[in-house]
Amino acid sequence: MIKNWIFTGDTHGGVGANIRISNIQKNMPECVPSETGVIILGDAGLNFYLNKTDKKQKRMLNAQGYTIYCVRGNHEERPENIDTYHLEYDANVGNMVWVEEEFPNIKFFADGGNYVIDGHPCLVIGGGYSVDKYWRLQRAGYSAAEASIADPKKCGWFKDECLTQEEMTAIFESNKGKKFDFVLSHTCPYSWQPTDLFLGCIDQSTVDNSMEIWMDELKETFNWNIWLFGHFHADRIERPHVEQMYTDYENLNTIWNRWNGEKTYFKEWWLNKSPFMEFWTQENENED
Repeated sequence: MIKNWIFTGDTHGGVGANIRISNIQKNMPECVPSETGVIILGDAGLNFYLNKTDKKQKRMLNAQGYTIYCVRGNHEERPENIDTYHLEYDANVGNMVWVEEEFPNIKFFADGGNYVIDGHPCLVIGGGYSVDKYWRLQRAGYSAAEASIADPKKCGWFKDECLTQEEMTAIFESNKGKKFDFVLSHTCPYSWQPTDLFLGCIDQSTVDNSMEIWMDELKETFNWNIWLFGHFHADRIERPHVEQMYTDYENLNTIWNRWNGEKTYFKEWWLNKSPFMEFWTQENENED
C-alpha cells in the first residue's frame, strides 16, 4: 500500500516525467519508491506520440518503482481511446483507474472520478483547451475546418481534449452537495485563471473557455478544501486553498497542513504567490 503521496505539475512527456521522478528520489529519499504515489496534475505527456517513443519512456518510468497517477491534460490522448488501456479497481485510491498491463505502475484517473487518497476524499477533473491548437494544426498541414479529421500523431493536437457537454453535465449533477478535501484538475475555474501568465502571442478571443466557465459554476455546488491544478506552467499559491503546480513537487501532508491544522501558510513566507494574492486574501477575510 502507498504510504507517501506527492503532487507535481505538467511533465510534458516521458523524458520530463523521468527527470521529475529522479529529482524526487534524490531530494525526498524518505519516500521509498514502492510506498510512494506521485500525482501528475495533467499533461504527463505519456500518451502524446502514440508510438514506440511513448512506450520507451513509459518503460523507463515504470521501472523506477513509484506508482504514477495522472490527471488527464490537454496534450495527451485519452486512455480510453488507446486499445492497450483497461479500467481496473485500485485499492490505493478506492476507485477505478486506467492502466496498461505492460506498465502497471502508471495509471490515469477517470475524468470526474471520486477517489480517496490517504484518507482524503478527492474529485479529479481532467482535460483542458490547447491555446496553440491552430498552430499545431497549421504546421501539420490542416486548416481550422479540418480539425475534426486531424491525425494527432501528425499534429500533436487531440480533438477531444476538453470534456464534452455530456461529461460536464454528468460531473455537475453527480457531485452536488458532496464534500471533497482535494479537487485535482488540469485547468482551473475561469475566475481563477492566472491572466498574467497568458501567452502574449495568443489572441485570447480565439480561446475556448467553456470548461473554465463551467468549472466556475461547478465549484459552487459542493464543499471543497484545497484545489490543485497545473496547465499554466507556474508554481505558486493562487489564492487561499488554491495552488498551481508545475515543476515543484510536494508531499500531500505538507499541502494539507498549510491550510488546515497547523496552517503553516502563515509561516511559509518564501512561497511564490500570485500577484493577485493580496486581493484574494482580502476577499476571503471579508467572506469570513
